Amino acid sequence: MAIQHEPEASRYVLLDDEGDFVGEVEYDTDGDTLLLLRAEVPTSKRGGGHGVRLVRETLEMIRDEKHGKVQPICPFIAKFMVKNPEFQALRA
Repeated sequence: MAIQHEPEASRYVLLDDEGDFVGEVEYDTDGDTLLLLRAEVPTSKRGGGHGVRLVRETLEMIRDEKHGKVQPICPFIAKFMVKNPEFQALRA
């Protein structure tokens, strides 16, 4: 699986090994801050840990590629960040 940033669509997308859509994190921007609005995995793909992988890999890409700070609006992302303090430095 691989995460891809699609800035023209304001989203990060998780794709499986065949290139099929597994989930997405949608965002908006406020200056240099990414407002993480929604993390979504289709119903047919739920239950396999894809949501956690989606959020983890999105935050890792934001951190590693210095895409800015984040403000988690989505409750799932906010809860993930609380449980994974290595991402707290990303908070705006």
